[in-house]
Amino acid sequence: MPAKGNVSNLQPVHTKEEARERGRIGGIKSGEAKRAKKNLQQIAKTILEAQVKGKDAQQFLRSFGLDEQDSNYQALMIAKLLNKALTDTDVNAIRTLAQIAGIDGGTLSLADDTSVETIDAYQKIYIPNNGRDSYDSPYLSPQPGPQTMFMCSSADIIIYGGAAGGGKTYALLMEGLRHKDIAGFNGLVLRKNYTQITSPGGLWEASNKIYSQVQGAMSKISPVHHWTFAPSGANIRFGHLASDKELSGWQGSEICYLAFDELTHFSRHQFLYMLSRNRSTCGIRPYVRATCNPDSDSWVADFISWWINQDTGYPIYERSGVVRYMCVLNDTIYWGSNPHELAKEHGVNVEECKSVTFIASKLTDNKVLMAKDPSYMANLKALAEIDKERLLYGNWKIRPAAGMYFKTENFTFVDAVPKNIIAYARSWDLAATEPTPLNPDPDATAGVLMGLLDDGRVIVIDVKRKQIKANDARNLLRNMAAIDQGKYKFVQITIPQDPGQAGKAQAQSLVSMLAGYSVEIVSPTGSKEVRATPFASQVQAGNVLILKSEWNDMYLSELESFPESKHDDMVDASSDAFNKLMNSRRRNNGKKKR
Repeated sequence: MPAKGNVSNLQPVHTKEEARERGRIGGIKSGEAKRAKKNLQQIAKTILEAQVKGKDAQQFLRSFGLDEQDSNYQALMIAKLLNKALTDTDVNAIRTLAQIAGIDGGTLSLADDTSVETIDAYQKIYIPNNGRDSYDSPYLSPQPGPQTMFMCSSADIIIYGGAAGGGKTYALLMEGLRHKDIAGFNGLVLRKNYTQITSPGGLWEASNKIYSQVQGAMSKISPVHHWTFAPSGANIRFGHLASDKELSGWQGSEICYLAFDELTHFSRHQFLYMLSRNRSTCGIRPYVRATCNPDSDSWVADFISWWINQDTGYPIYERSGVVRYMCVLNDTIYWGSNPHELAKEHGVNVEECKSVTFIASKLTDNKVLMAKDPSYMANLKALAEIDKERLLYGNWKIRPAAGMYFKTENFTFVDAVPKNIIAYARSWDLAATEPTPLNPDPDATAGVLMGLLDDGRVIVIDVKRKQIKANDARNLLRNMAAIDQGKYKFVQITIPQDPGQAGKAQAQSLVSMLAGYSVEIVSPTGSKEVRATPFASQVQAGNVLILKSEWNDMYLSELESFPESKHDDMVDASSDAFNKLMNSRRRNNGKKKR
């Protein structure tokens, strides 16, 4: 293979004089190169040490607290680099600054408070030892308190739950990085459905904020959303488990790190089945981590009952992080404080007894979120009472009860329809049954007309409720559409679509009947309580007016007894009308911004 360099150097030398001449010329050229290099270094050094010229540059340096004496071009370069690091969160700029400053191997903290997350300039990750490993694991630092407790516990199963905004999902994703350098390691993070993974602000977007900082991390969305970490090949997948039918797809799987985000959304059967897939051949003992918000009706409430005050529903903080042991026999869970005693009592091997703990969290534990979004606390305080107890205070026993959603004293009664209404909506809840001796009090067809004021408040203008047969219900909808349009010019109408082909056919028939009006078919999702919550929150905040009329008592009686009342026709119609107005408001605001 030919040598690199000047080809003339390969020509043979025939005499000593020729050799000396070549050496002399080479020496001259070498000296010239060295002098040139030295001169360039001297020039560069001279320039960097020179005083900065120009008012803009001098002012820029003064903004960093540097006086005229320190205002040279070297300082200007560092200030420019720092500005890029701060404004763009540029990792390369952070790395370069760390190297120049000689800070702890290149690690820079993004805040003075050690409780907030840090970015490592070399993108190494240090996760606190949880007692499961014999080596120091490569961390994006968790916040002190429950988040650190969650990551330091060596329990086989940890449920990290409580109030919203406690940093639970962040810790769940961060935990997945613990064994990224172990060949054969794999993790699976589950949500109930695919949308919860891919939607804006969802699980995948959250993972990008964390894993993109990790050297060797590569993201892919096919065949499933997942991250792979080089050079080990360790991976973390994101999956969904909407129904028990999908469990068969995991048959034969080996999942070392099994994570459930919002465990209360999964069934007990799904959880226990996936536990059977929690196994490993990579040398890491398999383990399970889960997050959730309180839900009194979920199987999780019973599963963690030892850690919860059964009188108040609030966590027993003295027990938070305390480990207990469980074994499962014939779909029954047995508990004990000692694995050996538990195994002996139920005739199982001690290895079949899993260590379990529950760690309670609350919003105030998440200093990062509190600093970045101070309004989040106010948003939780504005929730309906039952949701505020769950999501703000972490109550596991609270249940919907009469009067918890709607109270008469929270409404403002007015004598006339205000003139500052910017949008109207009438929503219907349909029934087609007349009273009979066998069914003297059937469900009714109910229609609620609501208006949106220019200050964001709403007013309930009219309510219709009739126990009538199908044809009379159609006539009622048609007549009210004409009356509403005559009074208020443009009224948006919503009609619910019941599940199945019959429900679809009925809804489309009513839309055809109301041709010429603004009509939308809505498909109710979630429980009636969930659907009513946005409207109930505004009622509790005092943002809902009611026009004084003969239907007031009938309407308020049903609302105050919700969700325990026999009928909720008017509640459903009110929820749909309110949601329609809010959706219209958001669309209009979006158009104004464009």
